[in-house]
Amino acid sequence: MKSYPAIVLEHLETLTDRTGIIQHSIFSIPNRRTGYTTDDNSRALIVVLHEYERTHDRRLLRLVSTYLSFLHYAQMPNKRFHNFMSFDQIFLDNEGSEDCFGRVLWACGEAVAAGIHENVRKVARSLFDQAVHWVPTLESLRGRSYAAIGCAKYIKGYPEAEDVKSHLIQLSDKICATFHSYASKEWMWFEPFLTYSNGIPPRALFLAYQCTGKEEYLDVGLKSINFLNEITTVDDVHQPIGCNGWYFRGSERAFFDQQPVDPMTSVAANLAAYETTKDDRYFEYARLAFDWFFGKNCANEALYDPVTGGCYDALTPEGVNLNQGAEATVSCLLAQLAMAPYIESEVENSITPRHL
Repeated sequence: MKSYPAIVLEHLETLTDRTGIIQHSIFSIPNRRTGYTTDDNSRALIVVLHEYERTHDRRLLRLVSTYLSFLHYAQMPNKRFHNFMSFDQIFLDNEGSEDCFGRVLWACGEAVAAGIHENVRKVARSLFDQAVHWVPTLESLRGRSYAAIGCAKYIKGYPEAEDVKSHLIQLSDKICATFHSYASKEWMWFEPFLTYSNGIPPRALFLAYQCTGKEEYLDVGLKSINFLNEITTVDDVHQPIGCNGWYFRGSERAFFDQQPVDPMTSVAANLAAYETTKDDRYFEYARLAFDWFFGKNCANEALYDPVTGGCYDALTPEGVNLNQGAEATVSCLLAQLAMAPYIESEVENSITPRHL
């Protein structure tokens, strides 16, 4: 049975100061010149929430407070969110992207559902409730998908939240409509191209199905994850779409650079598919994407750094990009946390589903 390294947050802490998590690094040293993003602080909040639920280590509460406070500070008077902040705490954008908005709702939904102090849940719920009225205006696929995941998580914490459930249905219906606009027998996808974080839309639909029971969500979720798995599995190795060219329908796909956020979303999507269907194939696809971090990739090089507990930024044609920035490190930790209960249960000869 293959063993995996323990989950350690040392590099996450190294990248984090009193303001939040710093965006980039010079090798394993924080690059303060690059400042912060709401994107990274949202995902870092999800990491420490899950790790707190796993270990009940009270030291994590300081990180929870740091990242949630960053999101609170990033919320604008109109209740949307800034994204980019300089090291001297000046926001550099007029308004963050729809992806950023969706990631904040995802993080706040996770906090609302978390087994953590009620004061933390109240802050997250307030941020979510003030922002959620923007959901009908979202147009981007991933913005809608992140927001849908946030709504599904929120409902887990507050099942009586009918308004949030209505938003979840509206978002999921739009995601399915987008799929039907572009999908064909040869191309079962939501867009005429595959780019980044491709596991997010199928995962959103699996969670929406779990909340609503609407069969269309399950059907589209399965068709799209099956297509994604077929494209990203080459000779029993997970090969995410490369960011230098992506994959446009009718063209050749790019294989590099491969970024950790993509295997992480494939892990999460396939575990959600496994939890929903109990089909072992999806667990094996999740494991394949997870193993990408630990050396089962096209370069046979691990992106996880056992010395720091961080993750290298990308797999390039020349090998590993040795910087260990926030997105890569948080992506690896999210994948580890998602897989942890399954790996632990294998030791006991069983696989126990976890709500993702």
